[in-house]
Amino acid sequence: MQRGKPKNRMLDYWVGIPLLNALGIFRRRRIVPSRVQRIGVLCSPALGDTLLLSGPLQDLRAALPDAHIVHICTLQNLAAAEIIPGADERLLVNLTSVARTIRQIRAQRFDVLLDFSVWQRLTAFYTMLSGAKFTVGFDTSGQHRSRGYDRVVKHSPERHELENLRSLLAGSGLVPPIRSPHQPAVTISRFTSEPFEGETDPVIFHPWASGKHARLREWPEERWVALAQRLEEDSTTFFITGAPSDLPRIKQLVDLMRSAGLRAEPFASQDGFFSLTRLLRRARVVVSVNTGVMHLAAIEGSPTVALNGPTAECRWGARGPCVLNVQPADGSGGYLHLGFEFKGQPEDIMERITVDQVVEACESLTASYIGPEYAVSGRC
Repeated sequence: MQRGKPKNRMLDYWVGIPLLNALGIFRRRRIVPSRVQRIGVLCSPALGDTLLLSGPLQDLRAALPDAHIVHICTLQNLAAAEIIPGADERLLVNLTSVARTIRQIRAQRFDVLLDFSVWQRLTAFYTMLSGAKFTVGFDTSGQHRSRGYDRVVKHSPERHELENLRSLLAGSGLVPPIRSPHQPAVTISRFTSEPFEGETDPVIFHPWASGKHARLREWPEERWVALAQRLEEDSTTFFITGAPSDLPRIKQLVDLMRSAGLRAEPFASQDGFFSLTRLLRRARVVVSVNTGVMHLAAIEGSPTVALNGPTAECRWGARGPCVLNVQPADGSGGYLHLGFEFKGQPEDIMERITVDQVVEACESLTASYIGPEYAVSGRC
């Protein structure tokens, strides 16, 4: 169920709400089982949301080290699920294959199922029919999806999504209060190849967002070229990253940069996030629009400058040990809450972010960077 597809959302809304309410009429809320051995974790299929789940997933693992944790994921977020620590296994499902998904989840015989998704009625439906002894999910304003959970946690538009995810775990009654929550993290196999290992000063640009309104979260191509000209040093190579489906646009931007006398290379990882993560770890700086790769760079420790236009920094900005978030200086933008509230909003928000702003952020971040223990604010 993708938030970028209006048809899916309409079906989820008009069918999901009455169905959940009908099923919830005679449902009694239960208490946490005295013995919890098997835990299911379900979240939005979006890559960024999945990467943010890394922190709560580690918190859950630390609190219940002997429990068997299963991360229920889809093909959409498998690349992210593969590299976040905490789960013992992943269960791959197709959310649109209803009968098969119900059978797969029920076969797990979960003691507890935690649904970290926010607006989808379909995931709430699967949680209700999961056969789990105890379920937890969000009550999100206007989404009418919480009636079937055993325990409900309020989702807030006033805090970052990472903190919302942590609030669900804290409010589940499953674990004691967590005083020192883990920083979200990623893990990659030591056997993963090292791309472009001869490059000594890689700078990474990730210009592409995803979803129906992706263009409204992207920066003009000519500004990426101007930014590169300002950041270039003697040994700098600029890597333009994206999904394999972005290759035509990647190559177009690479050609523009090369025509401006810059060293530039395309990089579309063919092994999910594994090779990309290795490249990110070696970067002098990563500049990205607000998308899954931005979250990946931030949480794995790369110096990361995030370009936030329609996406509110306080809700979805980069969070990590070395990040700076940039938004339009005029204070505009930041209207996205659940990710699809574009109607009636201005379409030029990203164009209001200037090259000077981004250069200043890059120079400030890299000048102060002394290793993964360093942190900059960027927080609400």
